[in-house]
Amino acid sequence: MFDCVILAGGEKNELVRQEGVANKALLKIGGKEMVRTVLDVFRQIDEINKIVLVGPEKELSFLKGEYPVEILPESNSLMGNLVLAARFLGTKNYLLISSSDTPLLSTASVTDFIRQCLPLDYDFYYPIVAKEESEKMFPGEKRTFIILKEGTFTGGNLFLVNPAHIEPLAPSVEKFLECRKNPVKMASLLGTGFVFGLLMKRLSLSQLEERASNLLQIKAKAVISSYPEIGFDVDKPSDLEIIRRKMYALNKGGGE
Repeated sequence: MFDCVILAGGEKNELVRQEGVANKALLKIGGKEMVRTVLDVFRQIDEINKIVLVGPEKELSFLKGEYPVEILPESNSLMGNLVLAARFLGTKNYLLISSSDTPLLSTASVTDFIRQCLPLDYDFYYPIVAKEESEKMFPGEKRTFIILKEGTFTGGNLFLVNPAHIEPLAPSVEKFLECRKNPVKMASLLGTGFVFGLLMKRLSLSQLEERASNLLQIKAKAVISSYPEIGFDVDKPSDLEIIRRKMYALNKGGGE
């Protein structure tokens, strides 16, 4: 069994102001809030036990009457939210962690990810999607890709984590997030040799996993997913436009 944490916090950005909602999770796609889509997926998966939603409690409280979910007020950071959720759950079950802004997430994509993580020999699992798969569903969409020996990949929006490591990991992850937009600091954190290998496209997937494991002092594993929707989130107005076009096409039963 797994417990689930859905992250719905964050500051208001251009997208939220444009759409006139209190929280990004409440943006509507096809007449339904994105957070509802995510909740609908997770409550259909038999392996999931408890679901915790972390975000602005007042704005999200209406969901409690419809879903088997506990709502926790957000802290001031992503890792702070995860620590709060892990403490609240107090479980030894692995935590399936998801963002709330993935409106194409499906039971098939989540179930496949979970299946590939078994038998839980690692502490941290992260899905990646090949560029070819991503471009089949989102042709021309700008994504952040990393080139490795095995191919070109983008990251997903799910994590599966051993809860015993969440609180000890918090300082390291926060430091990594602070450095992610500063190449000099990032190189210092990851090591110049590793960064050079990455830039020169010489690294393998196993080397990437090894560096992440050593950096975080855990056993980390990347999971290759064939479901591109697992990597699409809505961060900016252009993402919203793409997803609304996609949903319209799907509802009409045709292509883009």
